[in-house]
Amino acid sequence: MKTLSQQFRDEVETFLERTGTKPTEFGRQATGDPSLVLNLRRGRSPRLTTADRVLAYIRENDPLVRER
Repeated sequence: MKTLSQQFRDEVETFLERTGTKPTEFGRQATGDPSLVLNLRRGRSPRLTTADRVLAYIRENDPLVRER
């Protein structure tokens, strides 16, 4: 069973692959932190407020998510 952190990282990675967004640009646009994805890949767990902002950004910017 995946942890919430793993599920969150998977969702970010899926968004990056599906949209072709560069990790630094994603972090900058979603949270103002260009190192966000690198830190997630290194095992950092975001605060809940940060995770909420990232998930909201994905919902607003991923055509597949908006269709659901």
